[in-house]
Amino acid sequence: MNIYYDSEKECWYTASEDIHFFGTSKKRLSTAKPHDDHAAFPIVQYEKKVGPLIGIMIARNRHHKLIGNGELFKRLQKQLQLQAGGIIVIFPPESLQTDQLTGYIYCSTRNKWLKAITPLPDIVYNRVPFRKTEKQEAFQSAVSFFKEKGIPFFNSSFINKWELYQLFSDHPLLKEHLPKTIRLGEKTDFANFFLTYNNIYLKPVEGFKGKNIYRIRLEKDDSISVSTIEETAYFSSIDEVWKQYQQEWSKKKYLIQEEIDGALYNGNRFDFRLLVTFEENRYVLTGVGVRQSNQQDVTTHIPSGGKLVAYQEVQQEKHDLFFEKMVNHCGSILTKKYGFIGEFSIDACIDKNDHYYLFEINAKPMLFDEKEIEEKRCQQLIKLFYTLTNFPYKNKSH
Repeated sequence: MNIYYDSEKECWYTASEDIHFFGTSKKRLSTAKPHDDHAAFPIVQYEKKVGPLIGIMIARNRHHKLIGNGELFKRLQKQLQLQAGGIIVIFPPESLQTDQLTGYIYCSTRNKWLKAITPLPDIVYNRVPFRKTEKQEAFQSAVSFFKEKGIPFFNSSFINKWELYQLFSDHPLLKEHLPKTIRLGEKTDFANFFLTYNNIYLKPVEGFKGKNIYRIRLEKDDSISVSTIEETAYFSSIDEVWKQYQQEWSKKKYLIQEEIDGALYNGNRFDFRLLVTFEENRYVLTGVGVRQSNQQDVTTHIPSGGKLVAYQEVQQEKHDLFFEKMVNHCGSILTKKYGFIGEFSIDACIDKNDHYYLFEINAKPMLFDEKEIEEKRCQQLIKLFYTLTNFPYKNKSH
């Protein structure tokens, strides 16, 4: 069954004479003869409802342009149309009204985004790309609004690294896999931590993509190196390091973490990127990516010069077993703390003594460079959208 959007009249309709409701609207969907100029979307009928209508909340940048992971949203809409059916509408929190919103829908047959007014969606997925947006009143009001309306809203916020460390430190299994970590405070704390571990990292509590990370090491000649993804500087004492960087570090909240002596592959260290999604009452591993340090050795992030390695090259049964065991524990704890998390990613590694470490969790996973992981991700998210909206899931593409 198709549903149509008339951009001129800003209304939705079907060709069916039956009574249908769309999104959370209590008004009957209009009936009309389809027009060639109107965008058509395959949807699913469930009792008297058609849909699902899936809202993806994004943000506006300082130039008032909508910003978010457009490639992921397009891919989801294309998959929906190929598979079961449904409509994605992307929107900023400011566009909400009492019983409708103004956003954009992607029409894959025309390969373009169309501005559209839709009823309130059946479900909302938070993909707001900025932490500062989540702290604004419009976002907070939107979250409360969906709660009042009983509309499922998932992945409610970014995750603070220090909060995550404290949360996982209370779990008997997960605490064994955390690098030693403290908040950056006074100079004495910093100096003592460095003297204890010799090789440490400073990471912003609300950082992303490996930015503003510092690696500090005690070298063989007793000098101290401080490396970022751009450069390395050398100092003769920890006092000198503090004097040089303290002002810079005071601008953000940082944590200090021991450096893990990671296992090597072809001479360079590597990390795992795990994609996790919720399926049938538990969290499952959707894909594993591997990122290796390359142009610099501070991070393995690809935008900072890291290199992609196929998981099959380093895959071992013990890795698979550890990941499978960890992901459900992590997801359950996160959901208890932050509300329902539908998908997340984990940065992890294994050291030279075969011990696994969990570095951080991202509630807004970036696109994976591995095509097969992204395809599976879309399928998992679509299944989740259907589960949470009670629409029957039938994959027509298989």
